[in-house]
Amino acid sequence: MLRPASMPGSVRVTVLAFAVLTLLFALATVHRLLVEGGSLGAALFFATMAAACALVAGSLSARRPWAAYPAYTLSGLFAAASLGLFGAITIVGVGLLAWVLWSLNTRPARDWLGGRRRLR
Repeated sequence: MLRPASMPGSVRVTVLAFAVLTLLFALATVHRLLVEGGSLGAALFFATMAAACALVAGSLSARRPWAAYPAYTLSGLFAAASLGLFGAITIVGVGLLAWVLWSLNTRPARDWLGGRRRLR
């Protein structure tokens, strides 16, 4: 029986990473709103980052052809923001950028996200 190609493993891990980031930013938003003296600007920033991560995870899961571009942009912003902190967070930010660049540029990921809709 013919079936559509399944999501490549590298794309699955990327979706999972952005889903976890969505959860973390959503928790940070709730924390900032509930903490006494929490800044509304910080809550708005975290909510925006949660929405951006959810957009990336959702568009990759939905197999949108443009889904790689928000992933590149958001991971690039994370890497750039982490460079001034020097330490473990820098490794995480640069590591996320390297992972996204590698995982979404592999041939199976490009074929899966691209317009090629071959049945197996």
